[in-house]
Amino acid sequence: MNISVDILMELYVDTLNNVGTNLLTLTDKEISHNVFEEFDIGAISFLHENSLLKLKENGQISEKIMRKSIELRDKFRELENTELWNVDSIKYSDEWQEILKLSDEIKLLLFKC
Repeated sequence: MNISVDILMELYVDTLNNVGTNLLTLTDKEISHNVFEEFDIGAISFLHENSLLKLKENGQISEKIMRKSIELRDKFRELENTELWNVDSIKYSDEWQEILKLSDEIKLLLFKC
C-alpha cells in the first residue's frame, strides 16, 4: 500500500510517541501495550529504512533524524527474545533507558525544525 508522505509522517511520529522516558510514569499494563504492541508494530513499518528515506527525500526529516531513527529501531530489535523483553527491564535496565532517551532525543530534533 502506498501512503502519502503526510500520513507516513503522522504514523512515524505516533510510533515515536509510544516510546520515551514519559513511559516511566505509566502503569505496567500501559508500558507493555505502548512498547510491545504499538511501538513494535510501528517500528517495523515506520522506522523501516524505506519509510525513513521517503520522509527524508520529502523534507520531513533530516539525515541526522533518519540515522537516529534507524539506530532506535536497531537497538529495539536487538532486545527482542532476550531476558530484557519485559516491563521491569524497560523501567530499570540501561539498555532500555538508552532506547527511551534516544526516542526523546529524536522527538526534540523533530520539533526543533
